[in-house]
Amino acid sequence: MVQKTVLKVDLSCLKCKKKVLKAVSTLEGVDKIEVDGAKGTLSVTGNADPYKIIISARKAGKHADVVSIGPPPKPAEPQKKVVVEEKKNGSDENKNKNKNKAFTQFPIPQMASQQKLPRVFCIGTADTKLQELRFLSDSVRSNLHAFFNNSSANTPQVTIVDVSTSEAAAAATDRVDGFSFVTRNEILSCQSGSEEGAPIRLPNDRGEAITVMSKALESFLKKANENGVVAGAIGLGGSGGTSLIANALRSLPIGIPKLIVSTVASGQTEPYIGTSDLVLLPSIVDICGINSVSRVVLSNGAAAFAGMVAGRLVKPRESGRGDEKLTVGITMFGVTTPCANAVKERLVKEGYETLVFHATGVGGRAMESLVREGFIQGVLDITTTEVADLVVGGVMACDNSRFDAVAEKKVPLVLSVGALDMVNFGSKDTIPSEFQHRKIHVHNNQVSLMRTTVDENKKFASFIADKLNKTSSKVCVCLPQKGVSALDAPGKSFYDPEITTSLIEELQKLIQTNEDRKVKVYPHHINDLEFANALVDAFLEISVKGSTDSSFLQESTPESKQDIDKNHVSNVNLTSFHTIARIPSDFPDARPETLQRTRAVLQQLKDQINSGIPIIGAGAGTGISAKFEEVGGVDLIVLYNSGRFRMAGRGSLAGLLPFADANAIVLDMANEVLPVVKAVPVLAGVCATDPFRRMDFFLKQVESIGFSGVQNFPTVGLFDGNFRQNLEETGMGYSLEVEMIGKAHKMGLLTTPYAFNQDEAVEMAKAGADIIVAHMGLTTSGSIGAKTAVSLEESVVRVQEIADASHKINPGTIVLCHGGPISGPREAEFILKRTTGVHGFYGASSMERLPVEQAITSTIKQYKSIPMN
Repeated sequence: MVQKTVLKVDLSCLKCKKKVLKAVSTLEGVDKIEVDGAKGTLSVTGNADPYKIIISARKAGKHADVVSIGPPPKPAEPQKKVVVEEKKNGSDENKNKNKNKAFTQFPIPQMASQQKLPRVFCIGTADTKLQELRFLSDSVRSNLHAFFNNSSANTPQVTIVDVSTSEAAAAATDRVDGFSFVTRNEILSCQSGSEEGAPIRLPNDRGEAITVMSKALESFLKKANENGVVAGAIGLGGSGGTSLIANALRSLPIGIPKLIVSTVASGQTEPYIGTSDLVLLPSIVDICGINSVSRVVLSNGAAAFAGMVAGRLVKPRESGRGDEKLTVGITMFGVTTPCANAVKERLVKEGYETLVFHATGVGGRAMESLVREGFIQGVLDITTTEVADLVVGGVMACDNSRFDAVAEKKVPLVLSVGALDMVNFGSKDTIPSEFQHRKIHVHNNQVSLMRTTVDENKKFASFIADKLNKTSSKVCVCLPQKGVSALDAPGKSFYDPEITTSLIEELQKLIQTNEDRKVKVYPHHINDLEFANALVDAFLEISVKGSTDSSFLQESTPESKQDIDKNHVSNVNLTSFHTIARIPSDFPDARPETLQRTRAVLQQLKDQINSGIPIIGAGAGTGISAKFEEVGGVDLIVLYNSGRFRMAGRGSLAGLLPFADANAIVLDMANEVLPVVKAVPVLAGVCATDPFRRMDFFLKQVESIGFSGVQNFPTVGLFDGNFRQNLEETGMGYSLEVEMIGKAHKMGLLTTPYAFNQDEAVEMAKAGADIIVAHMGLTTSGSIGAKTAVSLEESVVRVQEIADASHKINPGTIVLCHGGPISGPREAEFILKRTTGVHGFYGASSMERLPVEQAITSTIKQYKSIPMN
């Protein structure tokens, strides 16, 4: 089959151009080669394998990206310029009306939070694949509704995008019933440099038309993403459509779901995917109508894509890193694995997250792409072998931009020379003839390695030094004298101390050292543990771990006439619950609707805190208590067994004694309370130490009844002395309560545990607690209040210690105070005025027992004071 393969490749160097043309022209099936210097493209027509064309160009030392692959254009008059049609009766007014028409075509609805409703874009060529595009869009929409529990308020809207390149056929397609639709002309109006709102006529050459449309689609998606409406993009196509859509989808940031159902997904996909997180799904059959196979494949693709979208949207947006671990990129090869593993292990112990990249050309580009996007804050570039392939002409080459991202983002860099003793080729018979006499190591049937020479190593040093001398980043180059790979060691095939020494000496000579750019030489092999430790030591010297994101600091809070002065709720602005809910894999047992509900509750509480209003939680032992706590404006209601004892005139400690099954009481109370509470989240007090309950099953029962979350009550935290010690020693201690909270968190339930000291707060925060309640002991007020308790002043210190410990693990944790002398609004205000990072008060006895005691006593006294005639 005759095809035209168009590659983006820099051929400005005459010598390089000759090498590329020579390499490509020797391929079987090449009929015609065209070079467009202005566009920087190489076009090859014939029945040669496009993959072999790409590899040949890269073997010749030039990095090549795919522009398009498809049948050659039919003979037509050459048309090199994009022609813009002029409207006869156009005016400036009409031009302004048409400005950004692709976005005014479908007004973006506003959610209650005044944020733009997210959209997913289903992209394809409506002139040839409208039926398939409609089927895919229908499937995406139905799956999204299922994931979002048929909630139209939160479900992303589906918009079909037409990227047809056939002028005549596409003109008839300007709408699809039931969907928002963006026409091809509206996409083309986004093309950079085109007259806004004016229709564009594509070139007759199909490859050129695909290039223009792809760039226009990229501009459209970038604008949509800047507007904050892109929840994901899915497309379908053959080789041409995949090339068109893939180039545009790669422009979206990592994390935004992007998928293409493609006929070329099972071949060489690197030219389409590049360093992005684009997913290609094989179509199995050609995309030509809906049949028994395409129906299954498109449905599965839609379901997978909808799952990605839902998984991303059900978690809170991350606006800051907080105390999340700094991320370090590490490059590795098989022959430098011991070094990279040792470096990784130690960095993890030092508190860093590590991302390891296979230095195959793509690996280096992927790492530097993540550096540019801010995912990586430091680099240990141990394995720089891609430079050898670039200079000599191997198949795992980087491009000339290697190391530029580090300079642009000014991230700390520790660099070494791992695997610069080798150049990578395919099977031995693919090694160019001029290298056949060299020292070759056959790694396996598909990979052959060639030993580098002294002259080549000097060129590597020149490339690296030239890059590093231009950067203002903090850089440390660490050089191992006894070998740069597992093959460069005594008794191994590439061991040659003279060559390794020449590389080290050349780098020492060429790198311009200063306070921020250092070169260190070590008497070790690269895979020695001592060298790995030296690499980490060098990195720690130039890397400064970030402190808590300043976005958490709140400058001021507005005045309020609340009973509790909201100026003293907190000086912590909870802009993100990033540690509570980062990614869907943190909630492996969660139902989407449960996770979505928890997210909504936390977002509401966060907004309230940022407005300076305290969070108030209340315990309830009866339906009437819960009903009027909600009427009063409470934020959370908790049911546990002590509530029933409390409202029966007994102390809360009765809930800790063997009078009844605590967990059974809570389930029974649900029947009384849940029907009368309309909107406030109701949580279950769970006895985690119950030896006759399987917590995973019981928590599912709690969820199915209608509880929004859980709290650890009854709790062993109220016991002390020998009895508490014995509970811990016999496997009935606080750790079971931590374990229960962790399981509930993974289910997506709201978790609000009691913590009685700093250590318990740390454990609960690590388990994923959303709200930590600093418990000061039994409430002291009222007819049956405790007489022995800490003072208010002592409570300030203890509450602050618990808050600080919680925020050290997760700055997004909400902290409430509770119990002991904190028995009313004045006492709660006293605590909040004197602490930071404490966001409100949780009451139980103070919320229902004391008000009932006071109200009934006062009312009876009023009746008794009625005079009689």
